[in-house]
Amino acid sequence: MIVLNAYGRFRLIDDNGDDVTPVSMKARGLIALLALSKDHCRPREWLQDKLWSDRPAKQGAQSMRQVLAIIRRTLGSQAHVLKTDCKTVSLDPRHFIVAFERRTELQDNEADQGLFGDLAVPDLEFEDWVREQREALADKSRTRGGESGSVWGAKANPAIFFRIGGTGDDDGEQIVRRMMSLATASLLDFSDFQIFQEAATPLAHKRVAPQYGIEVEVNCATRVGSTQLITTIRDATSSRVLWTRTFEIDNTAAPENVDEDQIHPVSAELVEAILTVFRTRGDDLGIPECAAMLANRGRNLIFRYDKRSLTEADKLLWLAYWYDPKPQYLAWRSFLRNMANFQHRSHSFLGDTVDFETLAREAIHQAPSSAIALGVGAHIEYLCGGSQRSSQLLARRAIGFDPLNAINHAILSNAELVMGNLADSRRLSLKALELAGGGDYRSFMEFFCCMSAAALGDYHAAIDHAEAALILRPTFRAPLRYLVALYKYTGRTDHLQRAVLRMRCAEPDFEVSHFLDDTYPVTTLRRMRLIDAIAAGSNNDS
Repeated sequence: MIVLNAYGRFRLIDDNGDDVTPVSMKARGLIALLALSKDHCRPREWLQDKLWSDRPAKQGAQSMRQVLAIIRRTLGSQAHVLKTDCKTVSLDPRHFIVAFERRTELQDNEADQGLFGDLAVPDLEFEDWVREQREALADKSRTRGGESGSVWGAKANPAIFFRIGGTGDDDGEQIVRRMMSLATASLLDFSDFQIFQEAATPLAHKRVAPQYGIEVEVNCATRVGSTQLITTIRDATSSRVLWTRTFEIDNTAAPENVDEDQIHPVSAELVEAILTVFRTRGDDLGIPECAAMLANRGRNLIFRYDKRSLTEADKLLWLAYWYDPKPQYLAWRSFLRNMANFQHRSHSFLGDTVDFETLAREAIHQAPSSAIALGVGAHIEYLCGGSQRSSQLLARRAIGFDPLNAINHAILSNAELVMGNLADSRRLSLKALELAGGGDYRSFMEFFCCMSAAALGDYHAAIDHAEAALILRPTFRAPLRYLVALYKYTGRTDHLQRAVLRMRCAEPDFEVSHFLDDTYPVTTLRRMRLIDAIAAGSNNDS
């Protein structure tokens, strides 16, 4: 991945953080022209006209070939990012990003803060083009309300104002505060949102007024035997309602003793609602590109499972880390690579050599108290043949830091399964499914429920979970592999044949006997009795 600073000093940064900027000013100019073009692509003639407008066409073409060679040499191992043919020149959008962010270290040098501030290509056509681009971006900044809503505010993550409305009594307020505390911890483990907790005061009289963000208000209505939590998410500036939901909790116990099984799913649904609002209504809220928004979109794309979505997700998470080096983004990139390996049996299509073990270790090293870093680390520890006990302990710690994280409950379910604690594994997988609610990653939780049920020998439930996962995400291969084994074990011949055909559409060389291969991604399945049916009859499968 190559990142270009659009503002301040012209710099190209590679995956390792190394500066790969060409010395040649013409080379920099060509990159700038492509960077701001649709799909980072332009005809050769157009580029020549901007960089060598005072030269004959033949001489301009020769100069361009020399500049392209300079760029390739400078990019080194990333030279594949530059694409050329007889008509066009482009930068591969899968591996090239323009960062529209004014870096903190540039604030003392106002002269360099403009678009491509230090880029001085001696050609009148290029100078006119740069001037037009600067004016266009300045106009865009003004129409978005100044710097706070423009690319200049890219580093500022959106604000979340938690507000306790009417609670009726102290018991109701205690429940609401527990809910907000859990949601806050979970959100901060994902990204550095600007989170504030406020008393019940009118929105217009807020002590802190955000330029962009949301207000999350919870009103409480207490009745005999139950407490209703009326939860509303609004635009923090316009008060427009973006989401609302009423939850009901049994209040027969003292508020401090209200069952976690009631509080956790409600709090988890609120967290997902907040992330969904930011992801789907970000433009309406006027939120610029920032680390939290990029990471939020990236996480969502992981659970579509296809190569294009995984590649785009990795790109977004990489850029989020570049904006704000939060270790949790490394953990998500590690998780993504593991997902790619399970789904596609390789993550090489991502286009880099960074492996998931390195990312997971670095995430834990930088953030040893991060729930997602610990959870992903636990899963990688198991999958890479490490200590099962260490995997279990890491996953338990992860849940302790963030009990709302459905993914970590699923990972702990798997850790308990391989330790032989099958009842605990089943309980945790069902808790993961409950915490996921209707979220985009529910298919992932259904799959872990399939594994825990299969380990207990409840094959009908395992089949139900796997089929549910495929209804939610028909291209998700992990549950389909389990269905092959489950249909075979339970003697459902017709279903087995259809499942095998579906697998061969995704993996043309698929054979049921692949499950016996240690390199095939069914690590947990090989620990179950299901594998006996595969071993006994694999030679008869076709």
